[in-house]
Amino acid sequence: MERRKRYCPFCGERLKMRTDAGRERLYCAAEDRLVYENPIPAATAIVTDTAGRILLVLRSCEPGAGQWALPGGFVENGESPAEAARRELEEETGLRGDDPQLVDVIHQESRYYAASLLIVGYRFARFEGVLLPADDAAEAKFFDPAELPALAFESHRRLIDAARLRLSSARQPLRRPAQPRRSAAPRRS
Repeated sequence: MERRKRYCPFCGERLKMRTDAGRERLYCAAEDRLVYENPIPAATAIVTDTAGRILLVLRSCEPGAGQWALPGGFVENGESPAEAARRELEEETGLRGDDPQLVDVIHQESRYYAASLLIVGYRFARFEGVLLPADDAAEAKFFDPAELPALAFESHRRLIDAARLRLSSARQPLRRPAQPRRSAAPRRS
């Protein structure tokens, strides 16, 4: 599953393997530098309407073509994960999200990309616009949480569950933890 780089992205020389900090890593002898293979960052948007229904898109391209998923995609250079989630939401649904709140960060191995992914999920507390599928979404629709279709990615199910848990916790009244009683210190004369 894992695809390794063969050539240095900086100078084009063939890479070798070298042990560093107890791990086998790619190494460019010409540059005398390690070449790291890091997870690919992606971001998703979790949006609920006033009835508590969750927004999903029907994917029109691989991976997951023909399956439902959260709006999302890869983080581009120069943008934060929250900006990527906002951009993907607008590109795929026509909705503009506001007030992103981090839900979770999930690691997932991708056979399709032959790489590790880090999926950063954001719940958008507010949104505006007209729901209109575009980009790589064939359809966009709000679903009752009890009637969600099968999802293209397990990570999206986990993000939805985490967002729902946070929402239900937020509705519970916060209770101040009991403070231990302080015993009166003896007075000095």
